[in-house]
Amino acid sequence: MPEKISGTVHRTYFASPKFSAGVLQTDVGDRVRFRGPFCANEGDLVTLVGRWKDDPKYGLQFAADSLSYELPDNADGLIQYLAKHPAFVGVGEATARKIVRHAASAAHLDRLIRQDIDDLRRQLRIPRATLESLREAWIAHSADNEVRSYLAGFGLTHHQMETLLETFGSAVVGVLRADPYQLIRYVKAYGFKKVDKIARAMGTPKDHAGRIQAGLLYVVSDELSSGHTWTAGADLLDKANDLLLLDTLDSRDVIRASADGLLRDGQLVADGNAVTTPLFLETEQYIQSVFDLHGWKERPLPGIHQQLAGLKAKQAEAYQAALRHAIVVISGGAGTGKTYVLARLSKSFQQAGLRVALCSPTGKAAKRIEESLRSLGLNLEAKTIHRLLEYDGHQFHRESLSWPTQTEDGEDDEDADPPYDVVVVDEVSMVDAPLMAELLRRIDFTQTRLILVGDHNQLPPVGPGNVLRDIIQHNLVPTIILDEVVRQAGVLKTNSMAVLSETIAPTAVDDPAWTVVDAFKEPQQIQVYLRELVLQKIPGRLQLDPIHDVQIITPTHIGPLGTKAINQMMQRSLHGDMQGKVAIADKVIQAVSDYRLGGMNRPRGPVVAIETGSGGGYCIDFDGCGERLIKDEQVLNVQLAYALTAHKAQGSEFPCAVVLCHKSHFFADRNWLYTAVTRASRYCILMGDRWGLRNAVKKNNTIRRRTFLSLWANNASPKNADPLEVLP
Repeated sequence: MPEKISGTVHRTYFASPKFSAGVLQTDVGDRVRFRGPFCANEGDLVTLVGRWKDDPKYGLQFAADSLSYELPDNADGLIQYLAKHPAFVGVGEATARKIVRHAASAAHLDRLIRQDIDDLRRQLRIPRATLESLREAWIAHSADNEVRSYLAGFGLTHHQMETLLETFGSAVVGVLRADPYQLIRYVKAYGFKKVDKIARAMGTPKDHAGRIQAGLLYVVSDELSSGHTWTAGADLLDKANDLLLLDTLDSRDVIRASADGLLRDGQLVADGNAVTTPLFLETEQYIQSVFDLHGWKERPLPGIHQQLAGLKAKQAEAYQAALRHAIVVISGGAGTGKTYVLARLSKSFQQAGLRVALCSPTGKAAKRIEESLRSLGLNLEAKTIHRLLEYDGHQFHRESLSWPTQTEDGEDDEDADPPYDVVVVDEVSMVDAPLMAELLRRIDFTQTRLILVGDHNQLPPVGPGNVLRDIIQHNLVPTIILDEVVRQAGVLKTNSMAVLSETIAPTAVDDPAWTVVDAFKEPQQIQVYLRELVLQKIPGRLQLDPIHDVQIITPTHIGPLGTKAINQMMQRSLHGDMQGKVAIADKVIQAVSDYRLGGMNRPRGPVVAIETGSGGGYCIDFDGCGERLIKDEQVLNVQLAYALTAHKAQGSEFPCAVVLCHKSHFFADRNWLYTAVTRASRYCILMGDRWGLRNAVKKNNTIRRRTFLSLWANNASPKNADPLEVLP
């Protein structure tokens, strides 16, 4: 059974919105260590609910599940509460003592502060401004605490409660009672399933109108999070019906009526039978309009001396197309010479006095293409797309890449980057539809041309859409595919490209660049060998650092060969049993993009220091942006990175990639395997079993996402159709 302890937060070693650890001084004067998923502030009088645990490092601790705030029931406690609580500005210990001594009890004190501050002012000679400020803060704090107690009954975390209070104030209780599903619209951390659990505990009926609408919106949102930009109307009704489980025979009709309402009021929109949100329909409509207007428009660049010597036929075709068209795609696999063509183009642009913007979806990819071009004699700074468009985590501030940035006075901003004649996007397969639209909106194609460079055989973007594949499949803009591996590419790139031909090349004789170890039957065997391989064999034979130079890549987060299990295994092997989340020298990743970190997208690096106490966190040496202190809610997004999925590794290269592919990864396909092996710049080691590798390379499970670009290109959008009818 859970236990309760009450007291004052004496000290906090670490405090963030979602986790705190510190010392509680109990009502009987004992000091005990505590930790829990909430924010605790020094001086707060609280009650913790949880269990005692004997920690091997810190001794006896109280592991709390929840925190609630209390009012002291004695005079000394009330004095300290008023004097030290940060909400009560201007109330020192002397003033607090006067007020408390005038009250007969905590209840009497509450009534005095709420209703009788004139009496307190007259009798205690306390300034009116001080008392009015105290009353305002007291009422607000008391109301918030009552709300917290109410919300805690539904299992919400402290951070979630604070988010709700910040959004709705004390009115959140009324919001919950009237329609708890409204929370989904206003609070990012609240999804349908979480809110539905709360609502069902409150007794909200299954057929509540807000519940049905929220369920429909959840199904659409889930489709978007899976990479699609729309869902068929009939499928929407079916999936919502399965989700909501209404206790009525006409449940589908009831759900349809609600869907019709969402379509009428514009929360959902449809094109034919394709249903989505207004944002995503508008996003792909804009992309389509740009491609229609500029995709095949010729805009030859005068005064450029073409330098075709040494280029293969397809490379020369790509070079000439980029000089002729407003938009062009250059796609090709590892070793086909994309970077070489890009270098030749960039040199021609620079010689003609043209300004080139070079960008990529991730910081690591931007750094890599910058270094690759530098090795070919080009000095171009590469940025992330978000940094190029001056994204601050909330909005894009760069209005145009084609025209000078202006000040509020209408003058050209001399401190801003000048406009660009050419924008080059590398690793464009990772760019989702919303980001592509933001980029296109900022290019005037009468002034600036766009060159999209990537590999359409890699995994699609994490976000919705599949722009690169749609362009190539439907010939939306001029596209040149480089499909010939250059002779000097080497065994690694040659064997990586062979994956696309359903071939797993055997271990290369006398060349450690390509190794296949496929005799493992059980995942546990792979774990044992993997630990020895990374920590002993690779450092000994290849002279590589096991932390900085080696990246393990696996298809999944779960299971014995998932990122979670492998990361924990590697951490234990390096640091032994752990008390905290990470140790110094651990390799970590900021799993959620945070553009406050120098514009980087999911940066990685080692932990160089751990700071404790209030305001503490992890000091991490992120690639490309130097050492940064990660604290507060950012700490929760820091994850171990000894093992990554191919999606998280995409856009990066590593001296050595160890790729796990076992029969338990039956869902792995050719595009995943190809993406994984092409992350290696010098050595690739494939580990698994023969069936798992053969299954992956044979499975042509190219992700066919539902996108409007593809729908319109195929003329598959019936006009004047009822979006919720089943198509024949």
